[in-house]
Amino acid sequence: MTANNPHYPLEDCETEANLNLANPHMAISPEYISREPPKCVLFGRKFCLNISTTFHIREKMRMNRDNCFKVYDSNNQEFFKVSNPLKTMRGKHVLSDIHGEELVKMKKKLLSLHPTWHLNAGPKLESRLATLVFEFTLLKKKGHVYVYSSPHPHEDDDTKYEHLRPTLLIKSDTTGRDFKVFDEVTGEVFSEISKKHHGTQELLMETDDYTVTVSPGVDVLFMITLALMYEYALSDIES
Repeated sequence: MTANNPHYPLEDCETEANLNLANPHMAISPEYISREPPKCVLFGRKFCLNISTTFHIREKMRMNRDNCFKVYDSNNQEFFKVSNPLKTMRGKHVLSDIHGEELVKMKKKLLSLHPTWHLNAGPKLESRLATLVFEFTLLKKKGHVYVYSSPHPHEDDDTKYEHLRPTLLIKSDTTGRDFKVFDEVTGEVFSEISKKHHGTQELLMETDDYTVTVSPGVDVLFMITLALMYEYALSDIES
C-alpha cells in the first residue's frame, strides 16, 4: 500500500511516463501528481497529489439513494459520483469517475457482529481490496481498515481478515461529525473529514455533506471511499 511500509501489500507499478499523462479518472493536470514515494496508496500514484487537497462530498437528497453522492474539489469541479446499482438494496454503492467509468464498489456485509463494509475494485469490481470494520458505541466511533494482498479474494468469498493487521484507523471525535484517517503504526494523519452541521431550517431537507482534506502523497480515491463507507455505516446505525 505504500513504498515505505512492507506490511502494506499493494505494489505501485506506474511509470514516470504514465504519470506525465492526464489522469482520465480525475480532472487534474499531471503536474499535481506527486513524484515522491507515496505515503498511502491503494489505487495508484495517479491518485496521489503533491499538495494538500480538499474535496466536498455532497448528498443530493436523503430520500434519493440511487444517485446519492457527488464529489467536488474546492473549485466546485466534479470528480466522482456515487450510485446504487440495485435500487432495492442500500448494501451496494458504486463510485464512478467524471466519464462514468466505475472504479470502486462499496459492499455491506449483511451478517456481522460489527458494521462491516468491503471495498471492491478490479475487473467487474469483483476483487476485494480492503475491509472496513466499525465499532460504534455511545462513547466512541472508530473503524479498522484491513488491506488484502494479491491475489485479492473475490467479493463473494468468506470474510477472513482476522489474520491481517489493520493498516489504517478511522476515529471520530465525541460528536461523530469530525474524524481522521491515520496510520495505526506511525500515527501519521492521512486525511481529515468533517461533516456539515445542519441548522434548524435545513432539517426538512437534511443531507449528509462532508469535507475531506487529503494530505500530499495520499491516495485521494482511497480516502474518499473510506469516508463514504464511514457515512453509510453511521447512517445505518442512526436509522
